[in-house]
Amino acid sequence: MKRKTEFYSLADAKAKFSKVIEDSISEDIVITKNGKPVSVVMNYNTYSKIFEFMDKVWDLYLLDIGDPSLFKQLKLEDIFGEDSNITRDEGEV
Repeated sequence: MKRKTEFYSLADAKAKFSKVIEDSISEDIVITKNGKPVSVVMNYNTYSKIFEFMDKVWDLYLLDIGDPSLFKQLKLEDIFGEDSNITRDEGEV
């Protein structure tokens, strides 16, 4: 199931922020800067489902490698890139 995607320049998104938020309920919004995609605005329910899915995939990955201590060698930046703001939870292996 692919959701509709709408593109806004940064200037348009700033000028029409309320509309961007309203539109994000039914479609994903891509914000561009100098014509290049830089951010996505999506409704919170979609965001939550994506991260629930990622957590399940992460757990399956850990089960697949068999030895969670091997996970310490893998950095989140290797998976999500250096620009990622994703961090491990406290106490996570």
